[in-house]
Amino acid sequence: MGREVKARFFSLADGLAQRKDNFLLLRFLAAALVIYGHAYAMMVEKGPPELFTSLGWPTYSGSIAVDLFFATSGFLVTGSFLRRRNVLVFLWARALRLLPAYAACVVLSAFVLGAIYTQLPLPDYLHRPETRAYPWVNLHFGVDLRWELPGVFTNNPRRATVNGSLWTLPAEVRMYLWVAILGTLGILTRRAYATIMIVALLVAGWLLPDYLPLVPFDGFLHICAMFALGSLAYIWRDRIPVHGGLVVALAFVCWLSSGTQIQPPLFALAELAFTFWFAYRLPWHGFNCVGDYSYGMYLWGFPCQQIVAHHLPDISPLTNAALSLPLAVLFGVVSWYAIEKPALSLKSGPRSLWDRFGSRVRTRPDSAMRPAD
Repeated sequence: MGREVKARFFSLADGLAQRKDNFLLLRFLAAALVIYGHAYAMMVEKGPPELFTSLGWPTYSGSIAVDLFFATSGFLVTGSFLRRRNVLVFLWARALRLLPAYAACVVLSAFVLGAIYTQLPLPDYLHRPETRAYPWVNLHFGVDLRWELPGVFTNNPRRATVNGSLWTLPAEVRMYLWVAILGTLGILTRRAYATIMIVALLVAGWLLPDYLPLVPFDGFLHICAMFALGSLAYIWRDRIPVHGGLVVALAFVCWLSSGTQIQPPLFALAELAFTFWFAYRLPWHGFNCVGDYSYGMYLWGFPCQQIVAHHLPDISPLTNAALSLPLAVLFGVVSWYAIEKPALSLKSGPRSLWDRFGSRVRTRPDSAMRPAD
């Protein structure tokens, strides 16, 4: 008997072999869930309470949605590196996916949205150093992001933050760098080494958060851990079952552990199991005929909600979310077709450059990963 043993259950590897999934729909729903959750942070609470916390869940809808985003990203981005086997191609693809839409968002927020909604005279607003610094500082992907613009949304019900969603982008960039580092060192192609390294990073983030490289902010720890779990899931994809019963079982154990220290990691595993069940076991794939609007929705959802709050400050959070969602979808559609999709068409890049320099940092083919490694 050879080393490869066919699993007796539907695994993540089986899901990947289908060449069809529902990650597009999952990310779209997650972006909508972020908008729903943020409505309770920016409006005076009235009407129905936030659903998940009212049901006794350990966290609220926006945090759950971000967890789903990062678990999905860890899984797909790790697979992307292992398929490309070239760190320059990988980083180029990641930059094209992240930067153009993000740059457009922060620049347009500063000089168009801010110019419309500032209470300052327009010449004063445009000449304020805070206005010019907003896109520049935020494009550094540091932990000192700029949240406000002069005179913008200052009379909104709860806060003047222009875009509270941007805080996760520096964490995402740092996770891309971790994948590039571990992949370039050949660790990701050796299952045992990759597992030891990722688990060691998870433990370090738990016990020594101040000393974890590339993660300089405590708020990043949880979502970076979700990314790491998604990455680990890809590495062990042929051994990880995908089944609705697993989701139910983990959810039940999580409920039993309510109020204990083991509930957060159990909840993270339940989220991970749900992510892959939704992606690979949901039989309907009709949403895949539309574009990938989720990133644009995520980038523009918060500003859209602040616009609605500016004009309708007395509505409930649920009404704010209901009115903001179509507007965010519209921005997501425009972002996808005007910016993201054209940028992604450049993924092939200057091949001569990749061939010349990328060959020095290639890793072994993904197929070389052996189950026992």
